[in-house]
Amino acid sequence: MRGLRHPLLIGAAVVISSEFYLGFSIADFRFSAAAVLFPVLLSAFGEVRDACRTGTLTASMVFAARFLMDLAGGVSPVEAVSQNLPGAFFYLFYGLLFGLMARGRGYFPTTVWAGISAFFCDFLSNLLESILRIRDFPADREIYSALMLVALIRAFTASLLLGLIRRHQLLLTREEHERRYQRLFLMTTALKNELYFMQKNTEEIEGIMSNAYRLYERLEHESDNRTLALAIARDVHEVKKDYIRIMQGMKEELAAAEQQGTMRFQDLLRMLKSYCQHQIEQKGLRITLDFGCGHDFCTRDHYALMSVLKNLVVNAVEAIESGGGQGTILIREEKDGSSYRFTVEDDGPGISARHLDYIFTMGFSTKFDEKTGSIARGVGLPGVKMTVEEQLDGTIGVETRPGLCTRFTVLIPAARLEEANE
Repeated sequence: MRGLRHPLLIGAAVVISSEFYLGFSIADFRFSAAAVLFPVLLSAFGEVRDACRTGTLTASMVFAARFLMDLAGGVSPVEAVSQNLPGAFFYLFYGLLFGLMARGRGYFPTTVWAGISAFFCDFLSNLLESILRIRDFPADREIYSALMLVALIRAFTASLLLGLIRRHQLLLTREEHERRYQRLFLMTTALKNELYFMQKNTEEIEGIMSNAYRLYERLEHESDNRTLALAIARDVHEVKKDYIRIMQGMKEELAAAEQQGTMRFQDLLRMLKSYCQHQIEQKGLRITLDFGCGHDFCTRDHYALMSVLKNLVVNAVEAIESGGGQGTILIREEKDGSSYRFTVEDDGPGISARHLDYIFTMGFSTKFDEKTGSIARGVGLPGVKMTVEEQLDGTIGVETRPGLCTRFTVLIPAARLEEANE
């Protein structure tokens, strides 16, 4: 049944649209919008190679619908058959011709090919219907010219509609690819940030292992504790090896990302805004994002820069959310002498004086999940500070007015960002 879904939809659309038509001087012959819609739907739904099957089904549905309507209108069954059978043959013959012309063209033929095919199929199918409808069909040049003109107009209209559909599909595809790239870029940014933390933790693990081994050496006369200290040192060493294996795997997976080249800051800012806007809409907040790029530049350090700005903006969103869910976040970038200045400002509740000295301390956090009671990891701002200072050779500062606003200012040497382009 799934294989008949598109043919049934096409048939139903043709049945409905066939009731919109213009009368013609040849007996009760009529030109309907369905003949325009039929090739468009065949091409758009990828039913070109199965056009014969779809044409047969459509012909049956058109005949049945018109036959029943005529019967309901008081027409005799014999007359209803004779009136509607030629119209059914139009779609049957149209589908057969369209399918034959589609051989080797794939499921989604080009718009030009579909238009040319629609012209020939329309004209020949109209001609067949006319012959079936009129016993002594006149060999009149005007009749043939009229059929060709109608076929040309309907084929051109079908090509135009199909072109618009293809253009719309292309735009949707590009938007979807853009969204996927943004998600991939942000995921890669997060992974690289976590990898940086893991690298820092490896150094701490090394220190713990060394301390455990030194303790083992000092406990010369306490065999039990000496054995325990050695076991701890060995266990920590195994943990370190597993940790390094995980890091190595992550580095290998992220190796391709390292080769992506440079990115313009405007593009980075656009992706950041799109991501944050999506988060704001999901939470139902009334936050205005005001992004400004004063001096565009290219850099290979886009992952580190995105990590810094994303953390600061997300913190600003959470601050406004905790203060009522309505506010404004300003993001500005400008060149200040030999450095790039990045500022992220929000009009949230600000940072209290007793917390201000600890916001860059690893593990410190005032955030917690009210549902689970879990406290946040407290690595956001400390990670931002480490990234700015250790990876980008910059500085970060904060100004706050409790109850009014908070502003983070990041200064990064222009030479540091721009030298990565070489």
